Amino acid sequence: MRPLRWKGRFRTGNALADRSNRAFVDCLNKLINAAGQREHCHEMKELIDQFSSEAEKTLQERPADRDLKQEFGSRLLASLPLRSLWRQCLPQVWPCQIEQGQVPAHLEAPAQCLFDRRSP
Repeated sequence: MRPLRWKGRFRTGNALADRSNRAFVDCLNKLINAAGQREHCHEMKELIDQFSSEAEKTLQERPADRDLKQEFGSRLLASLPLRSLWRQCLPQVWPCQIEQGQVPAHLEAPAQCLFDRRSP
């Protein structure tokens, strides 16, 4: 899972929107880094890779009037708990040993910035 890089082509020309979108990228990278800190099964990697890909695509549209934190925060909540693909997991791998309910707890702290409604 690779962090999302801020690129010049993401700029909207609106300083406030650019600051907000940049804060969203920083927040998403916290989530990506936290997910990569532990062993994980296929579904965790798939979720984070999908979020990163969708975020990059959305940023390329240069949204100046969308709250990306709120949008992706809602998507994250809707994605949890992760569906179980037990057949693809080795028993000794971290998420496979725990209840799916603990995966959201692992992501809670780094994802908190998605739910912070203060300005960037």
